[in-house]
Amino acid sequence: MSSSLDLTSLLLRLRLPRDSLDFSSLSSLCSSVARLLPAGKPLAVALVAGYFVVCSAVRFRSINRLQRKMGFTDRRSLARMSGDEASVILRHMVTKEFPTMYELGLQFALFKTYGIESISKLLVATKNLADKTNSSKRYEDTSIIFTEFQLSKPTSDRHMQAVARMNYLHAPYKAAGKISNEDFLYTLAVSAIEPARFITLYEWRDPTEMERCAIGTFWKSLGDAMEINYEGHLARAGKWADGIEFLEDITVWARQYELDNLRPAQSNVLASRELVRLLNWHVPGFIKPFAQEAITVLMGDRVRDTFIFDEPRVWLAAVVYTALTLRRLALRFLALPRLRPLKPFSEEDPATGRIQHYFYLVHPWYNPSTFWTRWGPEALFRRLTGGFAPGKQDLMPEGFLWNEIGPKATVGKGDGEMAAHVERMKGMQRGKCPFSA
Repeated sequence: MSSSLDLTSLLLRLRLPRDSLDFSSLSSLCSSVARLLPAGKPLAVALVAGYFVVCSAVRFRSINRLQRKMGFTDRRSLARMSGDEASVILRHMVTKEFPTMYELGLQFALFKTYGIESISKLLVATKNLADKTNSSKRYEDTSIIFTEFQLSKPTSDRHMQAVARMNYLHAPYKAAGKISNEDFLYTLAVSAIEPARFITLYEWRDPTEMERCAIGTFWKSLGDAMEINYEGHLARAGKWADGIEFLEDITVWARQYELDNLRPAQSNVLASRELVRLLNWHVPGFIKPFAQEAITVLMGDRVRDTFIFDEPRVWLAAVVYTALTLRRLALRFLALPRLRPLKPFSEEDPATGRIQHYFYLVHPWYNPSTFWTRWGPEALFRRLTGGFAPGKQDLMPEGFLWNEIGPKATVGKGDGEMAAHVERMKGMQRGKCPFSA
């Protein structure tokens, strides 16, 4: 009984979100850990207790330091958050605090857009899903655009180039009425909502008010750059005080939009199966059915029914949620924080202007070909599981130019249109607060 009480006391102490512990707290924490360890092993006691103390002392240091640096001390101060400040905070979330669940949230946001028939029909009609390499390139290009504009300040050239390329690729479908304002608004909504939701449910801590405000501020600013119309859709359009209010408003709208528009359709099924195939590419064949079922667990009933997936078995759902809970606890209490942020891209080559992408899902588009990337542990794993390592010239290991992102028919095109988009964004003062008059 006393051991159980000691464990409860220890967990209560470790869950406190502080970036430092005073002497009395450290002493009490060490005592709690010591009572849980075998007697007569002082070195083991000291090492384990010390490790717990270090983890608890430094786990929140990064976010607390950032919050002090940014000066957002209360809800009222969040109303002045600028687009550039939101970008700094978002970059911290994506590359240091929550890289796994942020990316997973975006992947499931992509899933949700495939549940809207007007979106999935257009995707199927473009035939980008028919060819395995093309569908993989489409995924990588989408990932590159999203990652680049999230990690770069709105006033930076790379951010504006990424947004301009996206706008150029969408423009013909927008002009033809094949992509509606509601399609754009829903895609924007789930791109903001799902990462925040996945972090709240499955990460080692909840996002702070500052981080939620940054998500809302960033995506509002991006929606402005995409010329998305909020009037007549969001209840408080034009009256938001900060990014949190925008995020709450667009969440309410998206939930109702899903009730009205998420429904089974053949195009939804085709698009969703292709994305599942890509996500499970490196999963050994005998495990693929379980991996697909695990993905459907995270979808939830409404999205799963939209794609006509079977309901997952109860025991498998229990395994998935148990694994996620154990991961959350391990990160919170046993893992030290990431020392260096993830770096998805190279710097722009000063001679060629090309940018290399360091991560990929299936085909290593734009990935540098080096001995390590071709024969390192990750490359060997990919080869063993039927995947691909960098090196093939047709996958452009030298990197990409922005006018090469997109379907083959658009490669090398759109420079003039993109330049016009960039000039328009420069006139919008997007580095400032998107909620100020």
